[in-house]
Amino acid sequence: MNSNLGSQVPLKQIQLRLNLPQHVLIHLCEKGVIEPDYSDTTGRGKRREFSERNVFEFGVALALRRLEVPVCTMALVVRILRTFSRAVSKAVPGFVIPDAIREQNWDLVLGLYDADLLVFSARSGPLNKPLILGAKLAANRSSDASPRVTRLNDLPSKYEARIELNLTEIARNTLK
Repeated sequence: MNSNLGSQVPLKQIQLRLNLPQHVLIHLCEKGVIEPDYSDTTGRGKRREFSERNVFEFGVALALRRLEVPVCTMALVVRILRTFSRAVSKAVPGFVIPDAIREQNWDLVLGLYDADLLVFSARSGPLNKPLILGAKLAANRSSDASPRVTRLNDLPSKYEARIELNLTEIARNTLK
């Protein structure tokens, strides 16, 4: 368990924060989209316990759900988002999602290009050049291995389709 995860958040509290029925949140857990940071059910009477990072991940998954992104892709995006967070923390000590958004004024955007390239852009301050990281989805769909994240010089310019998630706004809406 990571000390940066903060306090435990029960499912009922997440349900109230996100104004959703519990069965939607449970479905995301059972499909492997969200893995509780504190505890998962292992039998009758065992409750799931989540972190603030999990609450943020629910927000990301629900934004993708509204866009009708398949559950398997949602799970992959959430897993790669954790990898992006670790990659940024190597370049910027102390960077932890979602705390970087809430406490350190980072502007974070996640883009899915042509359903194959996931691009994470992180910027702190109005004039700083963003840190841009990319990961291929196709290479990670059938594996539980950590995705290969590479640093990009610029955002992709040649693509047919793009979905963009404003992670900063998702964090503001989910982390109250």
